[in-house]
This record gives sequence, structure tokens and C-alpha cells, in this order.
Amino acid sequence: MQKLSKRQEEVLEAISQYIEKNNYPPAYRDLAAMLGLKSPSTVSNLLNSLKKKGYVNWEEGQPRTLHIIITAS
Repeated sequence: MQKLSKRQEEVLEAISQYIEKNNYPPAYRDLAAMLGLKSPSTVSNLLNSLKKKGYVNWEEGQPRTLHIIITAS
């Protein structure tokens, strides 16, 4: 697996915590709020990079299907 940036690790941790607390994955706006980001497009970019690296996946066009494949070590 490719190495993650500190921000990417933070995103994975935020996703994991959200799912653990709510039993479903966060929306982009939820993640943006958790990470102190103003734009959901920034979240989208971070998630796309995590997907390319094989850490997360989701069903295109379906809401709240984000899931973690590999956790950050």
C-alpha cells in the first residue's frame, strides 16, 4: 500500500470514528465539519486519493456507501 499523508490518515480516522458512533458512513459535509474544512470538494479530493491508494471505496452515485478497506497503521 502507498503511504498516506497526515491529512489522509486524519480522514480515515474520522470516517472510522463516525461509523463506530453512528453505524453508517459520513456524508461529505459531515467529514468536512469533523475535519474543519469549509468545502465538501476538498473532502471529495481527499477521498478520491484514498480510493486510488486502496484504503476506501464506495458505490458511485449511491449515498453513504463509503467504507474503509484498509485502516491506517
